[in-house]
Amino acid sequence: MPLLKLALLHAPVDHKQPDSNRSRLLDLFRRAGDAGTQLAMAPEMAVSGYSFSSRADIASYTESVNGPTLAALGEIARMYRMYTCIGLAEQEQHTGIFYNSAFVLDPCGEVICRYRKINAEHRWACPGNPRQDNTFLTPWGRVGLLICSDAYHSLPSRISALRGADLLLIPSNWPPTGLDPREIWRARALENGIHVAVCNRTGMDLSMDCRGGTSGVYTPRGSTLLECSSPEARLLLVDVPLSDDNRLPSSLRRARLQHRATGDIQSCYLNLAGITDLTGFLDLPKPGPLRLHCIAASRMESILPHLCCDDEQQNKLHTLHLLPAAGYSDRAIEQLHRFCATGNHAIALARLDEAPGLYWLQGGQPPQVQSNWPREPADSRQLPMIDYGPARILFAPMHTLYHPEPLLAAAKQGCDVAISSDRRLSAEDRLLAGTRTIDNLAVAVCTADGGGIWITPEGHQRWDERLADGDKACRYLLDTSRTRKKRFQDRVDYQLLLTQSPLFRENEPLPGQGA
Repeated sequence: MPLLKLALLHAPVDHKQPDSNRSRLLDLFRRAGDAGTQLAMAPEMAVSGYSFSSRADIASYTESVNGPTLAALGEIARMYRMYTCIGLAEQEQHTGIFYNSAFVLDPCGEVICRYRKINAEHRWACPGNPRQDNTFLTPWGRVGLLICSDAYHSLPSRISALRGADLLLIPSNWPPTGLDPREIWRARALENGIHVAVCNRTGMDLSMDCRGGTSGVYTPRGSTLLECSSPEARLLLVDVPLSDDNRLPSSLRRARLQHRATGDIQSCYLNLAGITDLTGFLDLPKPGPLRLHCIAASRMESILPHLCCDDEQQNKLHTLHLLPAAGYSDRAIEQLHRFCATGNHAIALARLDEAPGLYWLQGGQPPQVQSNWPREPADSRQLPMIDYGPARILFAPMHTLYHPEPLLAAAKQGCDVAISSDRRLSAEDRLLAGTRTIDNLAVAVCTADGGGIWITPEGHQRWDERLADGDKACRYLLDTSRTRKKRFQDRVDYQLLLTQSPLFRENEPLPGQGA
């Protein structure tokens, strides 16, 4: 099997010690070349260190494209005929603007890609242009480039895939606190069908302890090729499998993008940054407590005991019961409908028998049925939403978890919870359900073999989750005032994102875009 020999320079970066940091990194690049590496990557801000309080504080540690680091790295790239990537604090020569940047040099020592971080450091860095081309061509196909927290939000990675990248490089400075970034990196690989390689740093910064930080490489199916943390410098070598034609695999990326919904995602571009009261602005229900209840059982004799276990006080709260997709009989639907009329109950389920569809049962109201459910990916109709109690709820087929656009578009329409009733729940489904909460809405999924509820993270912490195995149930009391606190990454190339057929050929330059 053909292989791409990749090296990650998992190195300490001493704060404000550019000479020693540069010397250490150049030695690691040489070692990578001696090992036969074809593409080698160093961490984010690998020469200066990371923590700076102002423009004045970092000014002496910025470099231009003609600075000493890239000049020395160019010589190494030429010597070993390998691609090299490094993160630097950049000073643009003509404007004096500072950027957190990453550079890629080709085997001739020439800069072929410069990417400026979108989630830039507030105290000193200018955010990069969202339409900058963050990809470059190699003999193995097109490769993309992001920096650290740019991978936290879903769209920068999706944009890279839309530009044709089958491998995404992410120089990082991500300490082992709060949310585990390995889940994010796996999800970005899985949802886009691409390889993701992350070179994190180790050691101590000014005050940030990165000695437990992880570097890793992940496959298009979300599995792990390499993960390593070390308090000392390590040269991590990994062989990335190529297709028989000696190119990065692209079939999963192409399939993922060809099956993404494009008809109901235009709300992704809405700018809500200046809106302080989303409830009033979007005419949402008044926020308050909503009980979410996933019952992972498809037989009525297993479902009914879970429904009837509430006490009188709990019965007064609005409660949404989510059931699996199954072949419910007319009698079962009638039983569930009668139960809803006993209190503030609603039930959502997908029916798979002779009357298939998405069923919504609420109180004593007539059942609402969406036929032709689940929707196919190519269906251009907007996914249904309903206001229930204190929440706006989106009905989402399971396959939408593999695409950031539909749930993000719903979040920008004020959606509090996305729910899915399906047959099976895999480990990959659970991972993506959790990462979707970063897009500012809760997610609940129910199947006969398991269910889960995932709640939007607080700050940079991990999302909350409640899981249930088959024939079990899980609950969560959600205060929707939490899901109304929405913050979005809006520095996005929306023109590319919303283009109907943006699949470029990997061996051709992209259409002209801003630098």
